[in-house]
Amino acid sequence: MSHTKKNAVKTLAPLTALGLILAACGGNSNADSSASPSPSASGDASASPSASASASAPAEPSGKVTYMMWGTEEEVNQTKDLLKKFNEKYPKVEVDVVSKDWGTYWTAITAQAASKSLPDVYKMSYAYVDKYAKLGAMKDLTDLIASSGFNLGDFEPGVLAAHQSGGKQVSLPRDSNTIVLYYNKKLFEDAKTNPLGAPVPTNDMTWDQLIDIAKKMTIDKSGKTAGDAGFNGAQTSQWGFVMDAAGSADSVLEPQLWSNGAKMVNDDESLALNTPEALEVLNKFAGLVATDHVTPSFSQSQTLSKDPFLALATGKVAMSFGGSWSANEYKKAGIAFDTVLPPKFKETKTVVQVAGNAMSPNSKNEAAAWALLSWLAGPEGQIALAEQGQSIPANKQAASAYLGIDDGYNKQTFIEAQKYAITAPFFDGKDKLMWEIVPQKLQQPLSGKGDVGKAIEEIAKLYGK
Repeated sequence: MSHTKKNAVKTLAPLTALGLILAACGGNSNADSSASPSPSASGDASASPSASASASAPAEPSGKVTYMMWGTEEEVNQTKDLLKKFNEKYPKVEVDVVSKDWGTYWTAITAQAASKSLPDVYKMSYAYVDKYAKLGAMKDLTDLIASSGFNLGDFEPGVLAAHQSGGKQVSLPRDSNTIVLYYNKKLFEDAKTNPLGAPVPTNDMTWDQLIDIAKKMTIDKSGKTAGDAGFNGAQTSQWGFVMDAAGSADSVLEPQLWSNGAKMVNDDESLALNTPEALEVLNKFAGLVATDHVTPSFSQSQTLSKDPFLALATGKVAMSFGGSWSANEYKKAGIAFDTVLPPKFKETKTVVQVAGNAMSPNSKNEAAAWALLSWLAGPEGQIALAEQGQSIPANKQAASAYLGIDDGYNKQTFIEAQKYAITAPFFDGKDKLMWEIVPQKLQQPLSGKGDVGKAIEEIAKLYGK
């Protein structure tokens, strides 16, 4: 899989200290500088029009470029296989693939940006687009896109926006991992685990509808559901719904704030949690644990699964949020599952965690680098990526190839979800807010323990904007 870091936003840690300066990857090899022969200086009138046109046509990209990525050995091998397809179209371009683990990768990119020795093309997390664009590490692609006729219309606006900084397209989307709602089909089909005949969740479902279903699917050891008198929440044997909104601040909480007309941060980067619309969302989520008894507290959730996105794999959970990558883990666990769009407050909203590819502003072989970058994001490269069956292509032209591989569940949800992606950009400092401050301060209040308003005040102090 090629999602950001692996589990992208839900598990990302802040960048490690960047004191270690790594050696450059040597990705700026000189291009093949041979030029097409020009027409004879004698002005021979016999020179054919076709020969003249050939002489003025741009030279075929050639030479060596370096492509750098993070990922597992399996992901690196998949990329190398993908590049064999690239070489069928561009046989004169040699691509040297360099890979690193997640933490080392960003240390290297930072060091190479400072020394102007970046790889010609390199993988970029949507979470760090703004950071590295401001460091001058990413070429503004505007002119190359315009001159080559590359079609940005092949991407949903929210997907494209994830790779923009200051209104400029500084990287191009590669794959689009989405956050959706999963449900355990077997639990809904069995009268023992669904005694009240709760319907399966659907697209365009409201939070109130989800809570009603979850109450019927939350069962204690005596067989009572969460809606029954005498239900014992301390003896829950089956949960209707699992969610860690605080720990999944960017992948669950932020899009649900948008769903209710609220935001995590304002356009000027200041905190936006202390609004009536935001508080409505936070209090609704706290009520799932404390009032509705359909969702485990953080500590209870940890006994089910350290990763809330994998709670469905225990077989004891009817519904949960999960990333598109979670499907493989559910399949390994033998769970019969399906997918729908996330529930909504006012509008359906979700997050698309878009990995992409950027280009060095200092590449010595720009023609070959652009050929590689545009192929990876264009229809041909995206269809080839989809046919590997491991990634959800970002380019809409490749959707049919992705959906053509039958995995036994509704993969269309992942494509559909891209239409509802929020366009909330990451910026320097937001990563700490999402992955450290919000989880630390909202974890207990959203488990029904502690005051939400006080937590927001503490978040504002720590965030400092």
